[in-house]
Amino acid sequence: MLLGRLRAMVKKILLVLLMILLTPIVFGSDVGDINGDGEVNIADVVYLFKHLNEVPVDVGDLNCDNSVDIADVVYLFNHIQKWSQPVVFATNFNIEYYNSNGFPVSYNDNWSYAILTTKYGDTIYNKYCIVKEGEKPPSNLPPDVKVIYAPVKKVATLSAIQLAMLEALDDDKVRESIRGVSTYTYTEIKDHGIFPDLKPYVDSGNIVPIGGWWSINKDVLLNISPDIVFIPWTHSYLVQDINTVKDLGFNYLVTLESEEPSFLAKAEWAKVYATLYNLCSKGNDFFQKVWKKRNDLMRKTCDVNYFPKVGILYWSPYSGPWIPCAQNCYAKLVSDFRGDYAFKDIPGTSYANLDEETTLEHLQGCDVLIYMNWNPNEPINTLEDLKKDVPQLDPIIDHAKRVYVSKYDYAYDGHVHMDLLMEDFARMIHPECFDGGDSELHYFIKLK
Repeated sequence: MLLGRLRAMVKKILLVLLMILLTPIVFGSDVGDINGDGEVNIADVVYLFKHLNEVPVDVGDLNCDNSVDIADVVYLFNHIQKWSQPVVFATNFNIEYYNSNGFPVSYNDNWSYAILTTKYGDTIYNKYCIVKEGEKPPSNLPPDVKVIYAPVKKVATLSAIQLAMLEALDDDKVRESIRGVSTYTYTEIKDHGIFPDLKPYVDSGNIVPIGGWWSINKDVLLNISPDIVFIPWTHSYLVQDINTVKDLGFNYLVTLESEEPSFLAKAEWAKVYATLYNLCSKGNDFFQKVWKKRNDLMRKTCDVNYFPKVGILYWSPYSGPWIPCAQNCYAKLVSDFRGDYAFKDIPGTSYANLDEETTLEHLQGCDVLIYMNWNPNEPINTLEDLKKDVPQLDPIIDHAKRVYVSKYDYAYDGHVHMDLLMEDFARMIHPECFDGGDSELHYFIKLK
């Protein structure tokens, strides 16, 4: 009898081993989820170590050196704690998900409510408990936490990047919920072709203009009666706009995606908007797409032999040169894709208005000049156009190996398609690393 049991046990073990051998290796859809179980944890480190020769580069090459080896195992181990959090790169918001019993869960689990905080430095702007429709908020919420139910049905926005984040979710119900936008953005949608999928909603009157910073049209906002108003942090009338919305009795959310130091951090704000619509998977999918694209572009440029000097700027006819500071997301792209940023000694995450002498001194010897044309009324199509508009740049343009100018929609649709915008930068900095070089740009043109 004992011998029979042993035979049966051995048979079961062999059967299990056979099943393991015949089971195909499945990889996760999120960066770092090597074993495909929907989480990033120590099991992924073990799995990667055991399957180094089987894991494809786009899954296992986490340090973006174009190979899968023990360095990636170490890299994953060192980043497990960070990558397993609800917020990985963004610095200006926190979000945590909970089930009906109050226990922390993942966004893709059956969460009942989420606690959202928006902040900048030590200043906290919002604390919301976002409750799924049909669920109840916890009974022990602090008094400074407001309750809002998801999905929201009507929203108003005051900046283009907020609309870009909503468009990134690519959902018609989200588009239907957008009832008010700034007057400037309204005109751009209506007359200049930005956010083309929103044009029918403008034409039908579903989306209306609500004014702008410091000049919100109270009557229009009252007529819309939005569930929440998105207010951008990056302007000097923030307190006034907050008070206007509060006095009308509406919820508001201060958004700070423009102040994030990288495109990955910007893209992660899609999670905030997605949670308000109970579309968390779409928010994470967008974030993961941008993250994977960044990694792929870093791999393509990782073996270059030189770091071209790259200058990025806009020259206002009224206030002079404006440049992205050293910790700005565009400067980060230059370093990610093996470039040497000309203004890397100017600190900050936003933009700096420099004097002419300082600007030209920094641009001396630039190999690549990227001109961000913020003026839609003055299109630039040739090198001569740029020299005519900004004659101060003549010697810089003559020395540069390549000169590019942004298309009008880079600041709008370019944030809906951050993966393509990042690819443009990689192609401009190192065209030799790509099939087609810099001839297939999406949001920039090469000047000749």
